[in-house]
Amino acid sequence: MTATALASEYQSHDSIQDAAKDHVMDTLDDDATGVTVTPGRLDSRLRLAQCNQALDTFTPYGRKNSYRVTVGVRCNGSTSWTLFVPVTLTDERMVIVANRQLPRGTLVTADDIKIERRDVARLHKGYLTHANQVLGKKIKRSVQNSTVLNPSQLTVQHAVKKGSQVTILAQIGSLQVRMSGKALGNGAIGERIKVENSSSSRQIEATIVSPGIVQAST
Repeated sequence: MTATALASEYQSHDSIQDAAKDHVMDTLDDDATGVTVTPGRLDSRLRLAQCNQALDTFTPYGRKNSYRVTVGVRCNGSTSWTLFVPVTLTDERMVIVANRQLPRGTLVTADDIKIERRDVARLHKGYLTHANQVLGKKIKRSVQNSTVLNPSQLTVQHAVKKGSQVTILAQIGSLQVRMSGKALGNGAIGERIKVENSSSSRQIEATIVSPGIVQAST
């Protein structure tokens, strides 16, 4: 019997791996454009009868996590068999990373962070994608250089507290004017709050640019 004839009696490994990959791809969200799905290699000695029906796939209960799943592939034809195929996922996204070691208590500035492409499939504690999710917040525990930042590592540090005195910056043409005011709410750097002009008692919205200083909205 020739090698070609012998091979036709058995289900090709490629078809089994493709079935497992397609099963996982079908479960992904529409926005999972950066996800790569890689089925595990099968034992070269494995011989399964050629299925006379389309392969059926399923996810066994309790056999998955964020980056590795097990897919069941089975033949429901005249000769039935079932095989479990490990599949690995990578999900590369642009995320916020520490640009240096950040000691506990650090108030994060633009110099402290950078954006890099990382595999987030294994980041069980989450990740952040926009600088405004990080800037002005305080580091709870020391973070090593190049560590992907996650929400649990950060806490809001109010740069302005309700009732505190603030300096209001306003742009009038090419002239920048400074006025005294009172904060009507709490806020971190980059957030907008209402403030009251101490001279006119007029309430306006302003963006917090640094502790105790706000920029009047135009």
